[in-house]
Amino acid sequence: MNVNKKNQIDPLGIYCHIPFCLKKCSYCDFSSFSCQSADSIRNYFEALHKEISNFARENESLLLPTVDTIYFGGGTPSAVDAGYIETTLALLKEVFVIAETAEITIEINPGTLTGDKASRYKKAGINRASVGLQAWQDFLLKIIGRIHSQADFIKTMEILKNVGFENFSVDVMVGLPGQKLADVMETLQELMAFSPTHLSSYSLILEPGTPMANWVEAGQLDLPDDDEEREMHWAVDGFLKNQGFEHYEISSYCRPGYQSRHNVKYWDLVPYLGFGLGAHGFFKGRRYGNSNELEQYCELLQAGKSPGLFEPVMDTSEMMNEWMFLGLRKLAGVRDDDFMVRFGESFFVRYGEVINSLIADGLLAWDGSVLKLTDRGQDFGNRVFMAFV
Repeated sequence: MNVNKKNQIDPLGIYCHIPFCLKKCSYCDFSSFSCQSADSIRNYFEALHKEISNFARENESLLLPTVDTIYFGGGTPSAVDAGYIETTLALLKEVFVIAETAEITIEINPGTLTGDKASRYKKAGINRASVGLQAWQDFLLKIIGRIHSQADFIKTMEILKNVGFENFSVDVMVGLPGQKLADVMETLQELMAFSPTHLSSYSLILEPGTPMANWVEAGQLDLPDDDEEREMHWAVDGFLKNQGFEHYEISSYCRPGYQSRHNVKYWDLVPYLGFGLGAHGFFKGRRYGNSNELEQYCELLQAGKSPGLFEPVMDTSEMMNEWMFLGLRKLAGVRDDDFMVRFGESFFVRYGEVINSLIADGLLAWDGSVLKLTDRGQDFGNRVFMAFV
């Protein structure tokens, strides 16, 4: 069953969550599972396909926009049989209008990719890979519970290049237990040999209940202090800019023209759909989030029910708040003219006191048309964002 295939102004993005991993990392609190049976994986994809088909049936009367980004995230999408990715993408193409120039991304963890999988991804239409390296040093990979080694990453990159992938992102992390600035710089220097088009640099966040959080609390692991972590961040920033990368979002760098078109949708507060376990979406002015329980997710869909919990339609005040704190994640900042077009007033009318306070504290800068984070604002980003909640 197809939704009404007519192009609209604002294209949609689609996220599909693949929650399976060979092993769960020690810092991870995402909706992901290891050691799942073949039956469990098959049942999950049957449920995922039901969710996609149900959405198409329920919205077939709508003039849905063309889809211009698709993102397979996880978990580890590359850990499952390539057939599951192929059939899911084929279903999306059947029920949505997919732009010929769509950015279609799959997350890949080293140690899970084969030449056959990569070739099948490419043939299916996937044109962008996001590879989770995290660190170049094997001792750090072992500490954080990654299944791969430096050699596995090198092999993965060779496979991707051999089958013709040219657009790929690499994830790295700073602030890891036992990590030094020299390790971060070595990671970046080694990565440049693979000519990535995009790089995401994340600070380690200790989520309660994860093994790593427990180890740190018990004194079994020592983390770099805040000053060391900020030094790592700014070293990454300086190195990548010297290499010609643009810093376009707090954690994101790219070669010119290679922004993650999918992720930008999250920060621009435009509609996107989320399918799968724990997936989130923003559609018809409402945010929703699917169940995080694997059995519950599958059972709800088998029973013909929605796996999602929908929030009320956002009112104008909530929309303004989200537009500000999401938009300020982008290093280009937010334009008052854009705010006025969308909401009919200057953001200084609603947030003047907050904005002026953050400018006085050196966290935001205003040039007469654009409001954006300062370097100090990047260091204390959460303080800025929470001021608009």
